[in-house]
Amino acid sequence: MWDGGTASSGSDLKEIMDKFMARSLAKVFLGLTSIAVFISVFFYLLPFIERKSGKTVTDPEDITLASSTIKKPSSFGRFLAGRFAERRGDLKHAALLMEEVHKEEPENERFLRQAFVLATSAGYTDKALGFANLMEGSSGYDTTARIVQIVSDFREKNYSAALGRFENAATSGLGIYVVPLARAWSLVGQKKFLEARNALSVIAQEKGSSSIYRLNMGLINYLSGDFDEAYKQFKKLSEDGNFLTAPVRIQRVVIPILQKLGKKKEALKIIDGQRDSDIDNFIFSGLRENVESGKLVTSLVETPAHGLAESLFSLATALPRDRASNMILLYTRLACMFKPNFPLAKILIGDILMSRQRFEDAVENYSKVNPGSGYSWTAQLRTADALYEEGRLDEAQVLLEEMGRLRPHRLDALLRLGNFLRFKERYSEAVKVYDRMFARLKIPKKQNWNLYYARGIALERSKNWDRAEKDFLKALELNPNQPYVQNYLGYSWVEKRKNLGRARELIEKAVAQRRNDGYIVDSMGWVLYRLGEFDKAVPHLERAVQIRPHDPIINNHLGDAYWRVGRKQEARFQWRRALSFKPEKEERGKIVIKIQTGLGKPEILGISK
Repeated sequence: MWDGGTASSGSDLKEIMDKFMARSLAKVFLGLTSIAVFISVFFYLLPFIERKSGKTVTDPEDITLASSTIKKPSSFGRFLAGRFAERRGDLKHAALLMEEVHKEEPENERFLRQAFVLATSAGYTDKALGFANLMEGSSGYDTTARIVQIVSDFREKNYSAALGRFENAATSGLGIYVVPLARAWSLVGQKKFLEARNALSVIAQEKGSSSIYRLNMGLINYLSGDFDEAYKQFKKLSEDGNFLTAPVRIQRVVIPILQKLGKKKEALKIIDGQRDSDIDNFIFSGLRENVESGKLVTSLVETPAHGLAESLFSLATALPRDRASNMILLYTRLACMFKPNFPLAKILIGDILMSRQRFEDAVENYSKVNPGSGYSWTAQLRTADALYEEGRLDEAQVLLEEMGRLRPHRLDALLRLGNFLRFKERYSEAVKVYDRMFARLKIPKKQNWNLYYARGIALERSKNWDRAEKDFLKALELNPNQPYVQNYLGYSWVEKRKNLGRARELIEKAVAQRRNDGYIVDSMGWVLYRLGEFDKAVPHLERAVQIRPHDPIINNHLGDAYWRVGRKQEARFQWRRALSFKPEKEERGKIVIKIQTGLGKPEILGISK
């Protein structure tokens, strides 16, 4: 080792070596410890797996029965197994394991807190309430525990007890919002509407909390009978003060208020706007008839419990899904405790489970959405998604076919089914499903470009280029600047050696819109390559590989370009990389030959503009 140009002394060298050996031994020890922990957790979890069905045991009695055949594990072993299950996204199993840990270590506040959070996140309401009661008075007694406790208070309409639980509650983190919201809705339960509004004033002072404040003020004013003030608050939730551009949820909330104020025409405009757009119109189905006849549309919030549920759900949806999914799940579960029949919340929980690849749990959760709800159709579509992702395409197909039969005017169920078949490379079957879907499409609109794009891909992959080209051109007619259509059509034209000038123009436009899309950047490089501009092709293909480093086609393209510019060693390296990423069988053979013999004389398709 050198330091400032002078050699280290022998003692310094010995000290360095001693430190090095100590660190090495520590790393070895940690590695062996990790392996030991993994093996312990594995053998602890092994009895919990039903070997015939492959399903995880989630009933406490089953766990006891399974454990009875082996030596009883320690509480630490259960804790590790619980954390392992939690990291796998198996919250039900993790919650039951942590419950066992707490029973064995009832004085350990950390275990109690973990058991509470997992029970809440897994949807075990009664267990969560029991843990929350045990936490009262401890250092872990936080806002979330108090919220779970007032679920029981709200059920018993003991709103004064609920209010009392928040007298000394800390207002850090999300508590800044949760505490005043819980106080406000507890006061609403006592008919103290003025005090409830005042309780919300704390939220109004927080930056970026305007929507949560106005939503709750509007709902409280509605329940108090001040419909004019409720109308004003909800109107401010749209940037331009126009309910036609407001979020769908706000549009639905405001309709009964418009009825109360005699604004029938405004209510009908909202309903008709949704019916025309074909977006979430199940939520508004039947409402026109009620408004026309003067029958009051049911409000989404009729009780203080419903109001607090909406508040908690609004908080959950305001959090970033990619960075706060645990907190979103927790608060959405809390919302469902106050409003068990809350379809949007159940769908969000299912979506989070889907993102964690807990597909079976997601299917179970989506199935809890009431079939009579306006969100039932969405829940069924999500169920099909979960079935597909779990490898149960046959079941997804049965569900989507039945949905298509029940709603012969809708396109979405058949579109999903066609997409699933296309993803599985069952292109001919996908085309047949898409054709049935198109039989329902009367007048194509701009937003229908994706239908033509999807069928065009299936047609192109099933060797029916003439029809595919017509679909791609129709998609561009509906949406001329759609980059994915521009890219697919342009690339296909290059491969088929036609319309090369226009192909290049389309791909250039696509790249201008999607500079960080590896496939589109690859297309730009490949069209330049096919036109003989090898030097210009290389930078585009290098960037495409940087964006999509594991794509076999893009790596193959870069290898070809390297060969043409004389970088033959690098070319073979890229071809070998392409082989390692498992290209299609036909392409694999071609790449092997290129590695052995290189490329022959280039075939330049035309003169670029």
